[in-house]
Amino acid sequence: MSRLGDNLFSQGDSSSFEQRLAEAIAWCDGRAKARDPKSSLRTPSLHPGLLSPTRADAVRFVLNHRQVRLPTDRIQPIANGRGLTTGRLLCYYPDADLSDGAAELASKGFFDVENIPPWDTWVGLYGSDQRDRSYGVYLVSYVPEPLVRHASTGIDVNPESCIVWLRDADNSLTARLREEGWRF
Repeated sequence: MSRLGDNLFSQGDSSSFEQRLAEAIAWCDGRAKARDPKSSLRTPSLHPGLLSPTRADAVRFVLNHRQVRLPTDRIQPIANGRGLTTGRLLCYYPDADLSDGAAELASKGFFDVENIPPWDTWVGLYGSDQRDRSYGVYLVSYVPEPLVRHASTGIDVNPESCIVWLRDADNSLTARLREEGWRF
């Protein structure tokens, strides 16, 4: 498995962060509905298997199935995701999650009861060495512009900070993207 400190690949994935972000943007931008934050980005055919052996397997399932569906649905990934012009990048720390349901309620279902963002938005699962192991593994997602307000509301009520905007996260991906000149 790749370590993010050395490159920009999700755990167990052979496609780069930039490619996966471009795919997520292309997939989500046409589907995101502000009036339906709960369902508009939870495509049933992309639903990760509940019995996946690992988190990395569940994320890889979503990423690979979305990649296969893009040409079938005649969706072309954007050429370059380095300068996000719309939307935001989100960071979710599953091991820090208290699953209190506050973010789900406040975000009108954008986050589920466990604070997980919709699977259509997933970009990759990463890890870094942290003193607090609860923040060592994190899922990065793309939040399309129509749903940024819903996600922000969920982040604001999340007491354990297991969901944060990537630009506010203290992890190796954020540091690496800044080093490479990404704007997010």
